[in-house]
Amino acid sequence: MISVKSERAKKLLENGKAYQTSKNSLMRKCPLEGFDLYIGVELETGHVKNLSFFGQLQDYERVLIEALSILAQKRPLASLDQISLRECEAFLRDKNSEIAIENLDPEFESKWKRLLQWLKLSQQTNPVLDYQFNRDKGPFSRLSLVDKVRELKAFLASKEVESLYKGYLRPELIDLDEMTAFVQAPYETEQEKSLFEELHSLGVRVFSEEDLNFIPEP
Repeated sequence: MISVKSERAKKLLENGKAYQTSKNSLMRKCPLEGFDLYIGVELETGHVKNLSFFGQLQDYERVLIEALSILAQKRPLASLDQISLRECEAFLRDKNSEIAIENLDPEFESKWKRLLQWLKLSQQTNPVLDYQFNRDKGPFSRLSLVDKVRELKAFLASKEVESLYKGYLRPELIDLDEMTAFVQAPYETEQEKSLFEELHSLGVRVFSEEDLNFIPEP
């Protein structure tokens, strides 16, 4: 059983300011599997001014997000996902440095990373454009490597892909070898694997290339 052990963590659980009894206008629902959570970020010149959240959470999840809300203050949004689970747990320890949360599942660290990646992404406003492969250029397979990379990057930045990966870290082209694209994308849960298969199928349709292959690079 996972339990909150340190006095500092217990006090923050009782008196934390980030947790709200209802969702506010800034909050967005976290779409990640395993989180029943609404979370909002107030920004000021690209830096985190305030973080608030609401949801049905275990005590250890709630106090870790309380710690996150404190550690995130005044940090650039761009570095929000660099706040590690270890950093938050260490922040919650008493002066004797004994562990603040006991029996924390090692797999929760991966879950935590995905939460922060989503949180960072949810606040970004990168422009997305419609994409359609220009058939006048000839078959995709006959393009030069430079042109293939350009077209794939445009495809991955398109509205179609943005809609498919809504709430997730957007896929990014890492490398290309002939007709095999190495794509960085979430690929841990069954839902994320299913999304990647849909992305591959969409790419095959858009470029009309059955031999186009996508390899995940988590």
